[in-house]
Amino acid sequence: MPLTMSFVTTDRCNSICKTCNIGKRYLEDPSVADGELTLDEYTTLFRSIGRLEWVTFSGGEPFMRPDFPEIVARLAEIIEPRVINIPTNATLVRATTRGVAKILSRLGRSELVLNLSLDGVGPRHDDVRGFEGNFALFERAVDELKKIDDPRLVIGVNTVLSRFNVSEAETIFDYVLERVAPASYVVEVAQIRPEYHNQGDAIAPLAAETAGAIDRFVEKSRMHARRGIPRLVRAFRRKYYSDVRRELVDARGHACYSAFGTCSVMPHGEVWSNTQRADVLGNVRDFGLDFPALWFSAGADRVRDAIRRERCHCETSNVAYTNALMNLGELPKLFYYYLRDA
Repeated sequence: MPLTMSFVTTDRCNSICKTCNIGKRYLEDPSVADGELTLDEYTTLFRSIGRLEWVTFSGGEPFMRPDFPEIVARLAEIIEPRVINIPTNATLVRATTRGVAKILSRLGRSELVLNLSLDGVGPRHDDVRGFEGNFALFERAVDELKKIDDPRLVIGVNTVLSRFNVSEAETIFDYVLERVAPASYVVEVAQIRPEYHNQGDAIAPLAAETAGAIDRFVEKSRMHARRGIPRLVRAFRRKYYSDVRRELVDARGHACYSAFGTCSVMPHGEVWSNTQRADVLGNVRDFGLDFPALWFSAGADRVRDAIRRERCHCETSNVAYTNALMNLGELPKLFYYYLRDA
């Protein structure tokens, strides 16, 4: 059974990002969100999974789904993972703060990491995200979430470096680290993913410029060391940044443990190896929402056989963390980054 899983709960989104077409696709045809897994289906599915260490819930914009907080709360009660991670575009301030409060009321001992997207400062963020007023909503969301007095809530920020903002990377880093001062901050490089429906789009920044931006981010973030779980997550991310930088310079690939230690459940029940590779293991509805039956099926085994035979070039952060845990040869690097911040 996997250590971690991600649940892409909806195809609904109200942003028209330059690096992702989920929102554009939904706004052009809202019916793409018809037939998504229901709350009852998620509940049955969760009961079949067992223990997980880390769970990510995403979209689309997950808080556009009215029953999203209830979905997360039920997983927290049934599975009790160590960490639940939710990325959001921070446009639905009231729905987000109310949803977070509801999740926390039933979270148990899990930790809730809420990652707010920020791809620019001021109007530049609105431009990249395709949503006028998004930056103001981001700042309002941060203020409202910081009023929630609960040690289990970790307010984080996520920045995607693309050709549209990499030249302003340092300005973004300084704003986030000094003004927002989140407990968690992750920077990723814009990627072509089937999940984003952006095949063929020119979104990637130049390799040299990206490597330089990552170096500056790592150096700046060293001055904002954290303790506890944020410090442990930071060690995973430091290794992730090292791997991303290496891939930019020498695209030799790496061993991948998608479909072994992790997987993604898509809105309509398909289970993918991850949201970048998008190897389909099967659909949970075809297995009566019995996840182990799908996970140990012949179709899932064929996907794993294919992954074993090749080197992977996807650098998705959640998958990178699982890869680091399952590859014994990489564990010393994790300890190095963890101890270095002592």
